[in-house]
Amino acid sequence: MADVMELIKQHEADMIGIRRHIHANPELSNEENRTTALIREKLEEYGIEIMEIGLKTGVVGFLKGGRPGKTVAIREDIDALPMSEKTGLPYASSVDGVCHSCGHDIHTTVLLFCARILSELRNQLSGNVLFLFQPAEERGTGARQLLDCKFYEPVKPDVLVGLHVSPEYPAGSIGLKEGPANASCDTFYIKVSGKGGHGAHPENCIDPIAISGYIMAQLQTVVSRENHPVYPAVMTIGSIHGGKAPNVIPDFVEMSGTLRSLNAESREKMQAAIDRICISCAEAMRGSAEIRWEKGMPPLVNDQNVIAGLRAAAEETIGADHVITVQNPSLGSEDFSFLFPFLAPGAQFRLGSGNDADPNTRHGLHNSKNVFDDSCIAAGTAVLVQYTRNFLK
Repeated sequence: MADVMELIKQHEADMIGIRRHIHANPELSNEENRTTALIREKLEEYGIEIMEIGLKTGVVGFLKGGRPGKTVAIREDIDALPMSEKTGLPYASSVDGVCHSCGHDIHTTVLLFCARILSELRNQLSGNVLFLFQPAEERGTGARQLLDCKFYEPVKPDVLVGLHVSPEYPAGSIGLKEGPANASCDTFYIKVSGKGGHGAHPENCIDPIAISGYIMAQLQTVVSRENHPVYPAVMTIGSIHGGKAPNVIPDFVEMSGTLRSLNAESREKMQAAIDRICISCAEAMRGSAEIRWEKGMPPLVNDQNVIAGLRAAAEETIGADHVITVQNPSLGSEDFSFLFPFLAPGAQFRLGSGNDADPNTRHGLHNSKNVFDDSCIAAGTAVLVQYTRNFLK
């Protein structure tokens, strides 16, 4: 609605300045101390109550509307990546080896912007708003920290919404995907044990390197032959280490990788297949294998009704011509999936941040040269604010 867009225009320059400050001062997962202090300072300035729930970093803000009603939770992440920025921007990262190449500075600013606008509109709201500034998304642990602190006990949300920047879409637009939107992600660690010895006498050894090569080849059949082909999945071995000398057969080899899936049943089936293949292949070659799993986030599945509400809010603010229906899910993962549907229905939309006039805005996420167009901040804020207003009529 016009008043939302007018409020956004009034504060946009100030919010862009805040975003650039956050961008220049990135902090890694669970180390977001200055970012947390800034968020707290701004929330207090905007008249938002801060819920003291025991988070070391990150903040939960609470806004009580003018009349009683339901509760909307808006969630964004605040941490940066352990990589060096190469954009050459005047507000580029001032911290060596740390930068906001995943756009979490945009996310943080959008949520601050939402808090500012909704605070000014609080008398129009029938219900409450929770502002979830989540730490440690890049480690996949931040959402669980929120749950461990039981942020939802004082006021349980009836719906959860949020966004993630997407350089593939133009700034000023959003992308909406019903149903599965992001994959689960589980990490596995494999130790293949054999019997070391001299490289000239393999007959006296049990070669864990040869066994590991065989296991790696057979693991490629997990997605192609064990998973139902209508459920996208990706398995990647990203690390393998064994031996230190060219003429020595080592005692063991260690490998690690990730498994990603959009379907809960196929996720479990593929994990069992990886266990079976590793153990059986190693035994077939006289060795042994141990597998350890770190269960990560489940698939992120957007609620149909919440997506419909976001679409309506976008059409009312940025216009229907700036709403893109996303056809394919991403096999990337997002720990927002720990929060919904566990607590309530929810959805995350994609916020366009690309600009054809600047090819550097199209490099993609986790790219040290990618530039995020500041104009996306207003669009993301408008959609989330209007969705909240509609939900809390």
